[in-house]
Amino acid sequence: MKFKEFRKRWAIKIHTRYVLVLKNRDTLEDKLSITLTPLNVVLLISGIFVLFTFIILFLFTRTPLREYVYGTANESFYKNEYLKMNYLKDSLQFKVENIEKERINLVNILMGNDSIYQNAPLPDTSKVSVKFDSDEISEEESKLREEFEKNKQNLAEISTFDSKTFFTPLKGFISDTFNLYNNHYALDIAAPKNSAVKSIANGTVIAVGWTPDNGNIIIIQHADNFISVYKHSSALLKKSGSYVSAGEPIAFIGNTGELSSGYHLHFELWQNGMPVNPTDYILF
Repeated sequence: MKFKEFRKRWAIKIHTRYVLVLKNRDTLEDKLSITLTPLNVVLLISGIFVLFTFIILFLFTRTPLREYVYGTANESFYKNEYLKMNYLKDSLQFKVENIEKERINLVNILMGNDSIYQNAPLPDTSKVSVKFDSDEISEEESKLREEFEKNKQNLAEISTFDSKTFFTPLKGFISDTFNLYNNHYALDIAAPKNSAVKSIANGTVIAVGWTPDNGNIIIIQHADNFISVYKHSSALLKKSGSYVSAGEPIAFIGNTGELSSGYHLHFELWQNGMPVNPTDYILF
C-alpha cells in the first residue's frame, strides 16, 4: 500500500501544472506566462542535453577538432603530406639553383669572362661509332636533308624587329661597328667626357660590376627577352635590381678597362641569348 500511495503521489506531482509568470518589476504587469509541469521540464532538459551531446559528438568526430580529442589519428595521411611538401621544396630549390647558375653564366659571358661550364666533363665518345653507310639512307631522308640544307639559315642572318623601338643610349661618333665575324658583338660610340649613358628601354638592372678588360659594366633586362650591356663606364648610377626607365641615365662614359682606348661606350644588345646588331633597332 505504501508503494502504491507513493507512486500515486508522484504521478500527481509530475502532472501538476505550474504557471511561470514574468512581471514588470516596476508596474507588476504580467508580461509572459508559461504553463509547465514537472514532466515537461524533465523532458525539455533531457532533450536539450541530448541535442548538445549530439552537437559535441559531431564536432569531435567530423571536424578538425577531433585532433584535440583523439590526437593524430590519421598519422599516415600527415606523413604522406609531409613527404609531398618536402619533395616539392627540394624540386623548387633545385630549379632555383639552376636558374641562378644560368644567370651567373650569362653575366660572365656578357662581361667577357669564361663560361662556368667550360670545365665540365665531356661525355665519353670513345664507344660512339661515327661511321655510317650512305647507301642505307632512304630516298625520302636524302630529300629531307637536301631541303634542310637549302633552307638552313646562317647564324649571321638576324632578322630585325621593326615594331620595336629603343632609346638611343648615347649620342656620338660610332668608332667601331657590329661584326659577328670579328667577334665584335657591339657598337663602340665615342663621345665627350662625362657624357651620360642612358637606358634604351624600361627594364631591370640584373648585374653591375667591374672587370680588368671591360672596366665598369652594367647589364639591363628588357621586355621581349632583350638584354642591353654597357661597358667601359667611368661611373655607374644604378645598383643591381634597380628598375630603370627608357632614357634614364645609368652611367657616365668612361675609359676604364684594358680593352678601352679612349672615352667611348661599348654597347651590346642581345635577344634570346643571341647578339643582335643595335643599328637594326636603334637610330644612332
